[in-house]
Amino acid sequence: MFVKNAFLMKKVFLALPFLFFSLVSGAQTPIAPPDWSTPSKVAPLYFGPNAFPVPETPDGRVKKDIYIELAADAYCGKLGGKDNTEDVFVRLSVPLWSRRVSLELWAPLVEHWNFSRETALFRRLPDALEKQQWKGFDMGDIYLATNLQALVGRPNSFRPDILVRAVLKTASGNTFGQARYYDAAGYFFDATFAWSRVWEGSFVRELRAALNGGFLCWQTGTGKQNDAFQYGLTALLDTRAFSFTADWGGYVGWEKDGDAPRRVRLRLDGHIGRWQPFVQYTLGTHHYPFQGVRLGIACRFGIGL
Repeated sequence: MFVKNAFLMKKVFLALPFLFFSLVSGAQTPIAPPDWSTPSKVAPLYFGPNAFPVPETPDGRVKKDIYIELAADAYCGKLGGKDNTEDVFVRLSVPLWSRRVSLELWAPLVEHWNFSRETALFRRLPDALEKQQWKGFDMGDIYLATNLQALVGRPNSFRPDILVRAVLKTASGNTFGQARYYDAAGYFFDATFAWSRVWEGSFVRELRAALNGGFLCWQTGTGKQNDAFQYGLTALLDTRAFSFTADWGGYVGWEKDGDAPRRVRLRLDGHIGRWQPFVQYTLGTHHYPFQGVRLGIACRFGIGL
């Protein structure tokens, strides 16, 4: 038993560098006297829907298989005028060394955007008075996450699954001058507690609830960053034919100017062998004035861990 536990702990410690890499890489900020009195307006309200969306609340479990997801998004927003965005979205999750650790990556690979002069004026963009229409293409930010199953729960009991996650947001997105992406690094880390009620041999297989909380940070200028409290709540109904997820969440920054977005996400997945076609609807509120639809398909590949 001691040898088995020691081997498991070795696997967990091997994953810790990914956690520290996510935190340290996102926290690098140039040293300069910041202006703390004036809001930066580098916040979700003043940017496109993919600049820094509200993170999805996990269900509290590390994916034990290779998971691939490909989807298309369409967002519409109203910020004095229209803001329409379409993108191609991809997600990949790979288990690392054990069934308790995984590496996950997601990104809007390419984005097409189109917004009006009124939206440009609201965002105080350069040349907002001269241009009538703003449109173009861009590559999105890449998110790299390390997921660690800190505790494996027991279904039909009070013992929860506990998932700890550290996520780095790269600065791969451009067009800062058109307010599509921040063009700066960011990160967040959180913990999710989840409980399940499971039924064996019935059409309804599981009813699950998850509670999430964490810390989210992004750079807003030279020597200045915004720190936010992150929260989320998820309910999952899983059956033999489909699963349905309802997810509510948001975060609250310290600048108090466009940095407290909230959203509701509803997702329906079909179960066809290893394939999961799905449709998702997102309704943003408060400082996330967008609603969007995602159509996609996911696939799982078992690797025998």
